[in-house]
Amino acid sequence: MSRFRFFVAPVMLCCIAWSSSAVCGQRAKLTPDVKDPRVGKQVIITKAGAQLRTPQATVWTGYVGEIFTVTLTNGEWLWIDEKGGWLWEKDAIPFDTAIETFTLRVAQQKTADNYHLRGVAYLAHKQHEQAVADFTESLRQEPRNAGALNNRGQISYLKGDYKTAIQDFTAAITIDATNALVLNNRALAYIELDNQTNAMNDLQAALKLVPQYAEALNNRGVVHQKLKQFDEAITDFTEALKIDPKYIDALENRAFAYLQKNDSAKAIADLESAMQFSPRSYEAANDLAWLLATTPEDSVRNKTRALTLAKQACAITEYKQWNALDTLAVAYAENGQFGEAKQWLGTALTLAPEEEKERLQSHLDLVMARKPVRD
Repeated sequence: MSRFRFFVAPVMLCCIAWSSSAVCGQRAKLTPDVKDPRVGKQVIITKAGAQLRTPQATVWTGYVGEIFTVTLTNGEWLWIDEKGGWLWEKDAIPFDTAIETFTLRVAQQKTADNYHLRGVAYLAHKQHEQAVADFTESLRQEPRNAGALNNRGQISYLKGDYKTAIQDFTAAITIDATNALVLNNRALAYIELDNQTNAMNDLQAALKLVPQYAEALNNRGVVHQKLKQFDEAITDFTEALKIDPKYIDALENRAFAYLQKNDSAKAIADLESAMQFSPRSYEAANDLAWLLATTPEDSVRNKTRALTLAKQACAITEYKQWNALDTLAVAYAENGQFGEAKQWLGTALTLAPEEEKERLQSHLDLVMARKPVRD
Protein backbone atom coordinates (compact mmCIF):
# COMPACT_ATOMS: atom_id res chain seq x y z
CA MET A 1 0.00 0.00 0.00
CA SER A 2 1.33 3.43 -0.86
CA ARG A 3 2.57 5.56 1.96
CA PHE A 4 1.46 8.84 0.44
CA ARG A 5 -1.50 10.81 1.77
CA PHE A 6 -3.78 13.23 -0.02
CA PHE A 7 -3.32 16.82 1.13
CA VAL A 8 -6.54 18.81 0.90
CA ALA A 9 -6.43 22.54 1.52
CA PRO A 10 -7.74 23.15 5.03
CA VAL A 11 -11.19 24.57 5.62
CA MET A 12 -11.03 28.32 5.89
CA LEU A 13 -12.61 31.01 7.96
CA CYS A 14 -14.66 33.69 6.31
CA CYS A 15 -16.95 36.58 7.01
CA ILE A 16 -19.94 37.13 4.74
CA ALA A 17 -18.42 37.81 1.34
CA TRP A 18 -15.73 36.35 -0.88
CA SER A 19 -13.75 38.22 -3.48
CA SER A 20 -11.37 36.68 -5.98
CA SER A 21 -7.68 37.44 -5.84
CA ALA A 22 -5.80 39.18 -8.62
CA VAL A 23 -2.53 38.10 -10.18
CA CYS A 24 0.37 38.45 -7.76
CA GLY A 25 2.59 41.48 -8.15
CA GLN A 26 6.30 41.78 -7.56
CA ARG A 27 7.92 40.93 -4.25
CA ALA A 28 9.29 43.67 -2.03
CA LYS A 29 13.02 44.28 -2.30
CA LEU A 30 13.34 46.03 1.05
CA THR A 31 15.15 44.91 4.19
CA PRO A 32 12.90 44.32 7.23
CA ASP A 33 13.20 46.76 10.13
CA VAL A 34 14.08 44.29 12.89
CA LYS A 35 13.56 47.05 15.48
CA ASP A 36 9.84 47.22 14.74
CA PRO A 37 8.10 44.86 17.20
CA ARG A 38 5.47 44.02 14.59
CA VAL A 39 8.05 42.28 12.39
CA GLY A 40 7.91 38.52 12.85
CA LYS A 41 4.52 38.65 14.58
CA GLN A 42 1.28 37.12 13.32
CA VAL A 43 -1.88 39.07 12.58
CA ILE A 44 -5.47 37.97 12.04
CA ILE A 45 -7.55 39.55 9.27
CA THR A 46 -10.65 41.16 10.80
CA LYS A 47 -12.14 42.83 7.72
CA ALA A 48 -13.86 40.86 4.98
CA GLY A 49 -12.27 41.69 1.66
CA ALA A 50 -9.09 43.16 3.17
CA GLN A 51 -6.74 43.82 0.26
CA LEU A 52 -3.07 43.00 0.05
CA ARG A 53 -1.51 45.31 -2.51
CA THR A 54 1.53 46.30 -4.48
CA PRO A 55 1.82 49.54 -6.49
CA GLN A 56 0.79 47.48 -9.53
CA ALA A 57 -2.12 45.37 -8.32
CA THR A 58 -4.23 43.87 -5.57
CA VAL A 59 -2.47 40.54 -5.06
CA TRP A 60 -4.80 38.95 -2.53
CA THR A 61 -8.24 39.58 -1.05
CA GLY A 62 -8.33 38.30 2.50
CA TYR A 63 -11.07 36.71 4.53
CA VAL A 64 -11.85 37.18 8.21
CA GLY A 65 -9.70 34.89 10.31
CA GLU A 66 -6.85 34.47 7.83
CA ILE A 67 -3.51 34.51 9.65
CA PHE A 68 -0.32 36.05 8.25
CA THR A 69 3.19 36.76 9.49
CA VAL A 70 4.52 40.31 9.14
CA THR A 71 7.99 40.46 7.58
CA LEU A 72 8.32 44.20 6.94
CA THR A 73 6.58 47.42 7.94
CA ASN A 74 6.11 50.85 6.40
CA GLY A 75 4.05 53.07 8.67
CA GLU A 76 0.55 51.60 8.82
CA TRP A 77 1.36 49.04 6.13
CA LEU A 78 2.47 45.47 6.86
CA TRP A 79 4.34 43.42 4.29
CA ILE A 80 3.01 39.85 3.96
CA ASP A 81 5.74 37.96 2.16
CA GLU A 82 3.75 34.78 1.52
CA LYS A 83 1.29 36.77 -0.61
CA GLY A 84 3.72 39.39 -1.86
CA GLY A 85 1.65 42.41 -0.83
CA TRP A 86 1.04 45.15 1.71
CA LEU A 87 -1.79 44.85 4.24
CA TRP A 88 -3.29 47.90 5.92
CA GLU A 89 -2.74 47.49 9.64
CA LYS A 90 -6.31 48.53 10.49
CA ASP A 91 -7.67 45.54 8.57
CA ALA A 92 -6.03 43.13 11.03
CA ILE A 93 -5.30 42.61 14.71
CA PRO A 94 -2.28 41.08 16.48
CA PHE A 95 -2.72 37.33 16.90
CA ASP A 96 -1.36 37.26 20.44
CA THR A 97 -3.86 39.75 21.85
CA ALA A 98 -6.88 38.98 19.66
CA ILE A 99 -8.94 37.13 22.29
CA GLU A 100 -8.33 39.83 24.91
CA THR A 101 -9.19 42.61 22.46
CA PHE A 102 -12.46 41.08 21.31
CA THR A 103 -13.44 40.10 24.85
CA LEU A 104 -13.25 43.78 25.75
CA ARG A 105 -15.36 44.63 22.70
CA VAL A 106 -17.97 42.03 23.67
CA ALA A 107 -18.08 43.47 27.19
CA GLN A 108 -18.74 46.91 25.72
CA GLN A 109 -21.15 45.84 22.97
CA LYS A 110 -22.67 42.36 22.86
CA THR A 111 -23.29 42.45 19.12
CA ALA A 112 -23.39 39.63 16.60
CA ASP A 113 -20.27 40.99 14.90
CA ASN A 114 -18.26 41.16 18.12
CA TYR A 115 -19.21 37.62 19.11
CA HIS A 116 -18.34 36.44 15.62
CA LEU A 117 -14.93 38.12 15.68
CA ARG A 118 -14.11 36.77 19.13
CA GLY A 119 -15.11 33.34 17.85
CA VAL A 120 -12.63 33.81 15.02
CA ALA A 121 -9.94 34.65 17.58
CA TYR A 122 -10.80 31.60 19.68
CA LEU A 123 -10.71 29.39 16.60
CA ALA A 124 -7.34 30.81 15.53
CA HIS A 125 -6.04 29.86 18.99
CA LYS A 126 -7.65 26.39 18.72
CA GLN A 127 -10.04 27.02 21.62
CA HIS A 128 -12.86 25.29 19.83
CA GLU A 129 -15.55 25.09 22.49
CA GLN A 130 -15.36 28.82 23.20
CA ALA A 131 -15.42 29.51 19.46
CA VAL A 132 -18.57 27.42 18.95
CA ALA A 133 -20.29 29.25 21.79
CA ASP A 134 -19.48 32.64 20.26
CA PHE A 135 -20.50 31.64 16.72
CA THR A 136 -23.75 30.23 18.06
CA GLU A 137 -24.50 33.43 19.98
CA SER A 138 -23.68 35.48 16.90
CA LEU A 139 -26.11 33.33 14.90
CA ARG A 140 -28.79 33.67 17.56
CA GLN A 141 -28.63 37.43 17.10
CA GLU A 142 -28.14 37.33 13.34
CA PRO A 143 -29.27 33.97 11.87
CA ARG A 144 -28.35 34.90 8.30
CA ASN A 145 -24.64 35.27 9.01
CA ALA A 146 -22.97 33.07 6.41
CA GLY A 147 -19.54 33.71 7.90
CA ALA A 148 -20.48 32.47 11.37
CA LEU A 149 -22.14 29.40 9.87
CA ASN A 150 -19.04 28.62 7.82
CA ASN A 151 -16.77 29.08 10.81
CA ARG A 152 -18.88 26.91 13.09
CA GLY A 153 -18.91 24.33 10.32
CA GLN A 154 -15.13 24.44 10.27
CA ILE A 155 -14.99 23.36 13.90
CA SER A 156 -17.28 20.41 13.21
CA TYR A 157 -14.98 19.50 10.31
CA LEU A 158 -11.91 19.66 12.53
CA LYS A 159 -13.64 17.38 15.04
CA GLY A 160 -14.41 14.85 12.31
CA ASP A 161 -18.16 15.52 12.44
CA TYR A 162 -18.47 15.97 8.70
CA LYS A 163 -22.25 15.64 8.46
CA THR A 164 -22.79 18.47 10.95
CA ALA A 165 -20.16 20.52 9.12
CA ILE A 166 -22.07 20.04 5.86
CA GLN A 167 -25.27 21.25 7.52
CA ASP A 168 -23.63 24.55 8.51
CA PHE A 169 -21.83 24.94 5.18
CA THR A 170 -25.07 24.28 3.31
CA ALA A 171 -26.92 26.86 5.40
CA ALA A 172 -24.16 29.37 4.60
CA ILE A 173 -24.40 28.61 0.87
CA THR A 174 -28.16 29.03 0.99
CA ILE A 175 -27.57 32.56 2.28
CA ASP A 176 -24.69 33.33 -0.07
CA ALA A 177 -24.59 31.06 -3.12
CA THR A 178 -21.64 32.98 -4.61
CA ASN A 179 -19.27 32.23 -1.73
CA ALA A 180 -16.52 30.11 -3.33
CA LEU A 181 -14.77 29.62 -0.02
CA VAL A 182 -17.76 27.91 1.62
CA LEU A 183 -18.30 25.76 -1.47
CA ASN A 184 -14.68 24.64 -1.19
CA ASN A 185 -15.12 23.90 2.51
CA ARG A 186 -18.24 21.80 1.93
CA ALA A 187 -16.37 19.89 -0.77
CA LEU A 188 -13.72 18.97 1.79
CA ALA A 189 -16.36 17.47 4.06
CA TYR A 190 -17.81 15.52 1.14
CA ILE A 191 -14.32 14.22 0.31
CA GLU A 192 -13.97 12.92 3.86
CA LEU A 193 -17.33 11.15 3.51
CA ASP A 194 -16.14 9.68 0.18
CA ASN A 195 -18.91 11.49 -1.68
CA GLN A 196 -16.74 12.48 -4.60
CA THR A 197 -19.68 13.43 -6.84
CA ASN A 198 -20.91 16.16 -4.50
CA ALA A 199 -17.34 17.24 -3.79
CA MET A 200 -16.66 17.65 -7.50
CA ASN A 201 -19.88 19.63 -8.01
CA ASP A 202 -18.95 22.06 -5.22
CA LEU A 203 -15.39 22.50 -6.48
CA GLN A 204 -16.57 23.09 -10.05
CA ALA A 205 -18.95 25.76 -8.74
CA ALA A 206 -16.20 27.37 -6.65
CA LEU A 207 -13.81 27.47 -9.60
CA LYS A 208 -16.47 28.92 -11.86
CA LEU A 209 -16.74 31.79 -9.38
CA VAL A 210 -12.97 32.08 -8.77
CA PRO A 211 -10.95 30.42 -11.57
CA GLN A 212 -7.62 31.26 -9.90
CA TYR A 213 -8.53 29.56 -6.60
CA ALA A 214 -5.43 27.45 -5.93
CA GLU A 215 -6.88 25.56 -2.97
CA ALA A 216 -9.98 24.53 -4.92
CA LEU A 217 -7.79 23.39 -7.83
CA ASN A 218 -5.72 21.29 -5.45
CA ASN A 219 -8.84 19.79 -3.89
CA ARG A 220 -10.37 19.02 -7.29
CA GLY A 221 -7.11 17.28 -8.12
CA VAL A 222 -7.56 15.15 -5.00
CA VAL A 223 -11.06 14.18 -6.15
CA HIS A 224 -9.71 13.23 -9.59
CA GLN A 225 -6.98 11.21 -7.87
CA LYS A 226 -9.49 9.34 -5.72
CA LEU A 227 -11.45 8.59 -8.90
CA LYS A 228 -8.19 7.29 -10.46
CA GLN A 229 -8.26 10.07 -13.06
CA PHE A 230 -4.55 10.70 -12.72
CA ASP A 231 -3.95 12.86 -15.79
CA GLU A 232 -6.77 15.21 -14.75
CA ALA A 233 -5.39 15.28 -11.21
CA ILE A 234 -1.92 16.23 -12.44
CA THR A 235 -3.42 19.00 -14.56
CA ASP A 236 -5.22 20.48 -11.54
CA PHE A 237 -2.18 20.28 -9.27
CA THR A 238 -0.07 21.89 -12.00
CA GLU A 239 -2.58 24.74 -12.41
CA ALA A 240 -2.56 25.31 -8.64
CA LEU A 241 1.25 25.47 -8.74
CA LYS A 242 1.16 28.05 -11.53
CA ILE A 243 -0.77 30.28 -9.13
CA ASP A 244 1.42 29.43 -6.12
CA PRO A 245 4.72 27.73 -7.08
CA LYS A 246 5.47 27.01 -3.42
CA TYR A 247 2.15 25.28 -2.73
CA ILE A 248 3.50 22.30 -0.77
CA ASP A 249 0.29 20.25 -0.70
CA ALA A 250 -0.08 20.49 -4.47
CA LEU A 251 3.54 19.43 -4.97
CA GLU A 252 3.13 16.39 -2.73
CA ASN A 253 -0.20 15.45 -4.27
CA ARG A 254 1.24 15.71 -7.76
CA ALA A 255 4.17 13.55 -6.68
CA PHE A 256 1.69 10.87 -5.60
CA ALA A 257 -0.16 11.13 -8.92
CA TYR A 258 3.11 10.76 -10.82
CA LEU A 259 3.91 7.65 -8.78
CA GLN A 260 0.53 6.20 -9.65
CA LYS A 261 1.53 6.68 -13.30
CA ASN A 262 4.90 4.98 -12.59
CA ASP A 263 6.85 8.19 -13.18
CA SER A 264 9.27 8.09 -10.25
CA ALA A 265 11.56 10.78 -11.65
CA LYS A 266 8.86 13.44 -11.66
CA ALA A 267 7.59 12.33 -8.27
CA ILE A 268 11.06 12.68 -6.78
CA ALA A 269 11.50 16.11 -8.37
CA ASP A 270 8.27 17.36 -6.78
CA LEU A 271 9.20 16.01 -3.35
CA GLU A 272 12.65 17.59 -3.62
CA SER A 273 10.96 20.94 -4.37
CA ALA A 274 8.59 20.53 -1.45
CA MET A 275 11.51 19.93 0.91
CA GLN A 276 13.30 22.98 -0.45
CA PHE A 277 10.28 25.23 0.02
CA SER A 278 9.33 23.86 3.45
CA PRO A 279 12.43 22.48 5.17
CA ARG A 280 10.77 22.27 8.60
CA SER A 281 7.85 20.19 7.37
CA TYR A 282 8.41 16.48 7.81
CA GLU A 283 5.95 15.13 5.20
CA ALA A 284 8.00 15.57 2.02
CA ALA A 285 11.17 14.16 3.58
CA ASN A 286 9.19 11.25 4.98
CA ASP A 287 7.47 10.50 1.67
CA LEU A 288 10.70 10.70 -0.31
CA ALA A 289 12.42 8.42 2.22
CA TRP A 290 9.59 5.92 1.83
CA LEU A 291 9.81 6.04 -1.96
CA LEU A 292 13.58 5.57 -2.00
CA ALA A 293 13.44 2.70 0.51
CA THR A 294 10.48 0.73 -0.85
CA THR A 295 10.21 1.27 -4.60
CA PRO A 296 10.51 -1.96 -6.58
CA GLU A 297 12.61 -0.11 -9.18
CA ASP A 298 16.22 -1.03 -8.46
CA SER A 299 17.48 1.98 -10.39
CA VAL A 300 15.47 4.36 -8.20
CA ARG A 301 15.99 2.82 -4.76
CA ASN A 302 18.62 4.59 -2.66
CA LYS A 303 18.92 3.03 0.77
CA THR A 304 21.54 5.46 2.09
CA ARG A 305 19.57 8.60 1.26
CA ALA A 306 16.34 6.96 2.39
CA LEU A 307 17.77 6.45 5.88
CA THR A 308 19.15 10.00 6.00
CA LEU A 309 15.78 11.47 5.03
CA ALA A 310 13.88 9.21 7.43
CA LYS A 311 16.08 10.37 10.30
CA GLN A 312 15.49 13.97 9.21
CA ALA A 313 11.72 13.49 9.28
CA CYS A 314 11.89 11.87 12.71
CA ALA A 315 14.05 14.66 14.06
CA ILE A 316 11.52 17.25 12.89
CA THR A 317 8.71 15.33 14.64
CA GLU A 318 10.88 14.63 17.72
CA TYR A 319 10.47 10.89 17.13
CA LYS A 320 6.79 11.09 18.14
CA GLN A 321 5.05 10.61 14.77
CA TRP A 322 4.15 6.98 14.05
CA ASN A 323 4.21 7.45 10.27
CA ALA A 324 7.75 8.82 10.31
CA LEU A 325 8.89 6.08 12.71
CA ASP A 326 7.48 3.43 10.39
CA THR A 327 9.44 4.95 7.50
CA LEU A 328 12.59 5.02 9.65
CA ALA A 329 12.14 1.34 10.46
CA VAL A 330 11.62 0.44 6.81
CA ALA A 331 14.72 2.44 5.84
CA TYR A 332 16.77 0.60 8.47
CA ALA A 333 15.49 -2.71 7.08
CA GLU A 334 16.49 -1.68 3.56
CA ASN A 335 19.99 -1.08 4.93
CA GLY A 336 20.05 -4.54 6.53
CA GLN A 337 19.81 -3.15 10.08
CA PHE A 338 16.89 -5.31 11.15
CA GLY A 339 17.41 -4.89 14.89
CA GLU A 340 16.92 -1.13 14.66
CA ALA A 341 14.00 -1.65 12.29
CA LYS A 342 12.27 -3.95 14.81
CA GLN A 343 12.79 -1.43 17.62
CA TRP A 344 11.28 1.52 15.74
CA LEU A 345 8.39 -0.49 14.35
CA GLY A 346 7.52 -1.50 17.88
CA THR A 347 7.36 2.17 18.88
CA ALA A 348 5.38 3.08 15.77
CA LEU A 349 2.82 0.38 16.56
CA THR A 350 2.21 1.79 20.03
CA LEU A 351 1.57 5.27 18.59
CA ALA A 352 -0.38 4.39 15.44
CA PRO A 353 -4.18 4.62 15.22
CA GLU A 354 -6.05 1.31 15.22
CA GLU A 355 -6.81 1.44 11.50
CA GLU A 356 -3.06 1.54 10.70
CA LYS A 357 -1.83 -1.20 13.04
CA GLU A 358 -2.49 -4.08 10.63
CA ARG A 359 -0.35 -2.45 7.94
CA LEU A 360 2.47 -1.73 10.37
CA GLN A 361 2.27 -5.30 11.69
CA SER A 362 2.81 -6.54 8.13
CA HIS A 363 5.96 -4.44 8.01
CA LEU A 364 7.12 -5.92 11.31
CA ASP A 365 6.47 -9.45 10.02
CA LEU A 366 8.76 -8.74 7.05
CA VAL A 367 11.42 -7.28 9.31
CA MET A 368 11.25 -10.31 11.62
CA ALA A 369 11.82 -12.47 8.53
CA ARG A 370 14.78 -10.20 7.67
CA LYS A 371 13.13 -9.05 4.47
CA PRO A 372 12.84 -5.52 3.04
CA VAL A 373 9.50 -3.78 2.56
CA ARG A 374 8.38 -3.12 -1.01
CA ASP A 375 5.58 -0.71 -1.91
